[in-house]
Amino acid sequence: MLLVRLRQAPGAVPTGPIRLSEVSIMPMPRIHYRVIGQDDYMLMIDVAADGSFVIESGDYTSHAPRKGQLDAEHRSRLEAAIAGLGDSRDHPAPEGAPGFLAELTIGDGPHVQHYRFWEGALTAEPDLRTLVRELEVIDA
Repeated sequence: MLLVRLRQAPGAVPTGPIRLSEVSIMPMPRIHYRVIGQDDYMLMIDVAADGSFVIESGDYTSHAPRKGQLDAEHRSRLEAAIAGLGDSRDHPAPEGAPGFLAELTIGDGPHVQHYRFWEGALTAEPDLRTLVRELEVIDA
């Protein structure tokens, strides 16, 4: 999937062929996903705009970071999941609720979207769940 932005007046609808000069290619935004769980569990996934990624995880032991590059298919699925996200929002855990807490940041600078949620919120938030599941299956 390729995300593009047309250079034209807001609300204008193209009526003919689109010229290359009217298109700007939007790189995939940076993704930072951080999970804190029970028993000192931690997971951090960083995906750069070029599709390179770093995964750090651990519990009471530490593990060497895993690094890699997304293939075109996985990158496309991530871009589609990002495109389907709603507005930034928080879903704090109810008092005493078990499960992990997570922070998800998409983009940098003025176009950043930020989500904070607990595990149970994913059942009610299909757009977040889709992106989180795509991040969880990145394999180095």
